[in-house]
Amino acid sequence: MGNVCESGNNRDKLQNISPSPNFYCYDTLAGHEGKITCLKELNNKNVITGSNKGEFKIWNLNNVKCEKSIKVENQILCLLEFKPNKLLFGKSNNNIELWDINYDSSAKKIHTFRGHRYWVTDLTKCDENNYFASSSNDGDIRIWDFNKKDCIRVLNNNNINILCLIKLNNGYLCSGNADFTIKIWDWNNQICEDCFRGHINFVKSLCQLKTGEIVSGSDDTTIRVWKNNNDFYELRGHLKAVRCVCLLYDQYISSASFDGTIKIWNLYYKSCIQTLNGHRDFVTGIIFHTIGILISASNDKTMRLWMNTKELKS
Repeated sequence: MGNVCESGNNRDKLQNISPSPNFYCYDTLAGHEGKITCLKELNNKNVITGSNKGEFKIWNLNNVKCEKSIKVENQILCLLEFKPNKLLFGKSNNNIELWDINYDSSAKKIHTFRGHRYWVTDLTKCDENNYFASSSNDGDIRIWDFNKKDCIRVLNNNNINILCLIKLNNGYLCSGNADFTIKIWDWNNQICEDCFRGHINFVKSLCQLKTGEIVSGSDDTTIRVWKNNNDFYELRGHLKAVRCVCLLYDQYISSASFDGTIKIWNLYYKSCIQTLNGHRDFVTGIIFHTIGILISASNDKTMRLWMNTKELKS
């Protein structure tokens, strides 16, 4: 069981007002040769993981087994399923590879997107049909036409490494950067619309709440929840860099850290309500799966599956 981080009085209030999630690890999946660098949920509800040994695995959560394991060249740093069975991999060789994972019983590389001058750090959709974006340590965000296989726009971040990238609810892009800032981008017009300042180290992770606030995790060990660049609050509790943040339920988020822990936060009370232990190395990713489980990945080469013992509405 996790360790409760908030005070006894706060805990009583939380229990009186709404059920707090209570996660426990019910399974651990192993099999990667290298450290797991990224994980995503696929359209068919399977889960895919990539590693620094150039390997991706597809996991079926119904039987909790690895269905497919493919070895590729170079480190896989990020991934995105743009269309069903069409996977994009951001690589350490500066390229983005497009793979068809529905090819016979294996998988087939069908295209390579070239243009970045350094490692590809993140991938996100710009829309559901044709455009996706990539970020890189070369300081650029590139907008790609998936169908034509061309780069149509380049957003320049003044040579500042871009470490993470998400699409916002309003269609804009949001980047976390090595100059400790968060930037909002109108990718259609190639304009930086806003810049949030306050972190004192790299911004490594981002997510957005349903109510519009942006959540950032940083190497400064803190999480910030931003209404705008002047209105935010801070969550403290991790001992090392915050590597990933994700939305759980309306007022709950989860964070993963290089301190080896996962924390569950109640945003209404701005408090940590549970700390999940078990990984033996950096936790490099977390996702909240549509079936209602939390999944974490780590440099210890494993994934952990966490079940919530209390039903909450997402």
